Amino acid sequence: MSIFDKAKSAVKNYTDSLKEQEEKNKEMANAPMEERIKMRPEGVKYCMVNNSGKILDVYENKVVFTSTQSTSTVVTGLVFGTSMTQGEKTIYYKDAIGVQYKPSSIADGYIQVETAAGGVSTSGSQYGGENAIQFSGKERNEEAEIIVAYIRKQIEDIKNAPVGGVVQQLSPAEELKKFKELLDLGVISQEEFDAKKNQLLGI
Repeated sequence: MSIFDKAKSAVKNYTDSLKEQEEKNKEMANAPMEERIKMRPEGVKYCMVNNSGKILDVYENKVVFTSTQSTSTVVTGLVFGTSMTQGEKTIYYKDAIGVQYKPSSIADGYIQVETAAGGVSTSGSQYGGENAIQFSGKERNEEAEIIVAYIRKQIEDIKNAPVGGVVQQLSPAEELKKFKELLDLGVISQEEFDAKKNQLLGI
């Protein structure tokens, strides 16, 4: 077999593997949440897959973002200069500071888990970053909201967990400061903050 024939065969094998991965991505993306979870590793509570092959696996103590390589991701990488390789990004809730969420409407929606090491969020990181998954279609919003609520609760529970098994008593001012930080990070809503503020101030 000539060098040309070997190269041609290698390219065909690579292209076939990309097409096969793309079909798997589409199958998972179109499957109900319960079916997706069965396709993922043990311990996954929730799973989101988009048509580009990005996967978000939600565990009890962490989230894992997985980028798969397929024909669509290769084309996207060539056009926009983004990564074309497979890879995983694991974020433990103890290292997370919040979750950014935008529902899908005319434009794509996204879920992004923020960490202190990740720096300031940008539109690029929200839609194409290793800490984020984007999705299309309003029908995805409901499952996205369930996932975001679960992640936020897990982060909040860890932040509020007693240190060394001893409950630390905070003054009302310290409590208020803590909840203001959660509000600024988007972990709690303005209504939840106002309710806590009124409770702490005895209003």
